[in-house]
Amino acid sequence: MAQIPVPVDTTERTHERGRPREFDLDEVTALAGRVFWEQGYHATSIEMLCKATGLMRGSLYGAFGDKRGLLIAAFDRYAEGALARLKERLSADVPPREALRQALLHYTRVAAELNGRHGCFITNAALELLPAEELLRPYIETTLQRISAQLADAVARGQKTGEFNTGLNKKSVGTFLLCMVQGLRVLGKVSVDEKELVAVVDITLRALL
Repeated sequence: MAQIPVPVDTTERTHERGRPREFDLDEVTALAGRVFWEQGYHATSIEMLCKATGLMRGSLYGAFGDKRGLLIAAFDRYAEGALARLKERLSADVPPREALRQALLHYTRVAAELNGRHGCFITNAALELLPAEELLRPYIETTLQRISAQLADAVARGQKTGEFNTGLNKKSVGTFLLCMVQGLRVLGKVSVDEKELVAVVDITLRALL
């Protein structure tokens, strides 16, 4: 995934009101990301980001360039964490079909808890900013492609053990599972019983047999 350039030392030094100040770029990115996640990009003002991070406008601009640069850094941080967690679940020391099922059930649990909450940062960004926001497009598209690829690899492992249909096209099955996962994310924004979402996972797995 593309990264914005940052100093090797993640402690940024700047001057505010004539005094030297240090702040951790990763911490600032996490705090700003929470605001974007809760409010959305367009509804988030620089003033809100300054308040959340405790930094002044000049410091944020100096570290990230502008509001879009800060969004990209926050999105990238969130996406890398989500991808790492998905990879860990899919690589669990259980048969491939069970590993995939448990990974998908994680999404049902999260989705069932999203009613009235903020949803998935990745899904929210895609729904709010695409197709108009060309600057963020490659970051969103790359993240979704990587999720799809991880899911497809999980099915490929199951094909090798005879748990899944060996005639399934890897790219197509990855896109199929990505659509299902993102659908769970959207359904999580409304009142949907978790049992219904678990049934969706089981139907999905049967389609792979």
